[in-house]
Amino acid sequence: MLKKTISLMICLILLWPGLAYANEYRSVTLDQPSGLSVRPGDGGELFLRLTQPDSIMELMNDEEDEIWLLYELDWKINDGPWKFNKSWNGTSDVGVMEYYETAYDRFAVCGYLNNIGSDERNAFDIFVFPEFLGLEDFDLQNNTYSYRYRYVFEYDDGEGYSFVVSPYSEIASIGKASSAQIPSSLESPKNLSGELKKHENGQPYFHFTCTIPDSIEAANKQTRIATKVDWKIGSGKWASESGNMPFEKADNMLSDDLDVNPIDEGGWAEVNIEQNTYYFRMYFEMQKPDGSVVRSPFSNVVELGTPAYYSNANSWAVAELDKAAGYGLIPDILKGADMTRPITREEFAELAILLYEKTSGKTIAPVSPNPFADTNNTRILQAFAVGITAGTSDTTFSPKVLINREQCAAMLFRTIKAIAPGADYSLAGIANFPDQKYISSWAVEATKYMAKKGIIKGDTDGNFMPKAITTAQEAAGYGMASREAAVMMAVRTHETVR
Repeated sequence: MLKKTISLMICLILLWPGLAYANEYRSVTLDQPSGLSVRPGDGGELFLRLTQPDSIMELMNDEEDEIWLLYELDWKINDGPWKFNKSWNGTSDVGVMEYYETAYDRFAVCGYLNNIGSDERNAFDIFVFPEFLGLEDFDLQNNTYSYRYRYVFEYDDGEGYSFVVSPYSEIASIGKASSAQIPSSLESPKNLSGELKKHENGQPYFHFTCTIPDSIEAANKQTRIATKVDWKIGSGKWASESGNMPFEKADNMLSDDLDVNPIDEGGWAEVNIEQNTYYFRMYFEMQKPDGSVVRSPFSNVVELGTPAYYSNANSWAVAELDKAAGYGLIPDILKGADMTRPITREEFAELAILLYEKTSGKTIAPVSPNPFADTNNTRILQAFAVGITAGTSDTTFSPKVLINREQCAAMLFRTIKAIAPGADYSLAGIANFPDQKYISSWAVEATKYMAKKGIIKGDTDGNFMPKAITTAQEAAGYGMASREAAVMMAVRTHETVR
């Protein structure tokens, strides 16, 4: 009896790891595929586009417990039966791959997702030739071809193969009774921005981001959409107009971010941000089954380069000035200007209304009639209409008067409130500045909020430095805002509010 008991315990010990893994794998759940589409190729084949949910990608990419998943295709012609409708219930001595190699040798009905490279939208293409289905050709005029797929996870439960199976995808059809269509036009990319960055070795490169419209995301599940970046240097021609190649992501994939290493591209001997101005615009592109190419309209133009926006700047300001150029936050009035000089009311008004437009996506009509006798600047009148700025009297704006830090704070605060009127502007727990007594009462809320958000920073002692109080301070320019500092404030505001 004792020997039997010992033998049983040894068997359980040997089986326990397998049982533990089996129990763990039984808890795996597989979500339905995100999308399936079918489109004709130009050689008589069909292309299936399979899109995976994030949950499936996470299962496969889990470093601690990587799961190997199979996709399993199925199809039918017209109203006929599905070709493969296997249930995968219970335990089997045969795995999925082996089953299909025996049951159907014309086409790889299944395959490991882990071995297939997907784009950034978790999608990839599979081509299907007529002979894969035992046909001479696809008669799309008289027949309808329907496809579906699901995921299968197989594991050894100690007695054979057990399976976890996902629901089938939505059915994708092509042919006589199909309503599926490849789009005939594409929306343009939105909100293109760019900035100059550097690799660890100091080599410069451009980084771009954009917003992809929902219609493009949907179209990418039907066919492959590529993100392209058109470019030009200075007053030269656009690449798209001069026979040069656009920049694109590897494998022509859809992407909302793109790094450009112009050193490696033909025609770019070097990137000298201090000598050239670079212009970029983005578009989407797809190739239709007949070989024709559909391109979207261009996005907004991004301008990067020193001459495009300043003739002088302090080294500590350059990084954020480059960001400002990428965001399109350098107003025309400051392009080519010495950024170390103090900023005027006119210049700041132009900066503030540009910040409002870029961040909110709205354009405001200028106030009419013009209440000011000393300016006809449309940008000032737009800023006045929004409530960002006011006059120095009922009939004057004083455009050339310099602006101090508390005035900057107040104008930026009004800009933020115009962009996001429903945001939280509470100041609970925000301590007074050491130089609080020098801040005008009308600027207290604005200065505290700007400091709370890190938009306007004080000195190392925590002083806000709102304005000059003494004659000596006035002579030294204490509390005055420079052009570069004002632009940096606009960048931080844009990044905080957008």
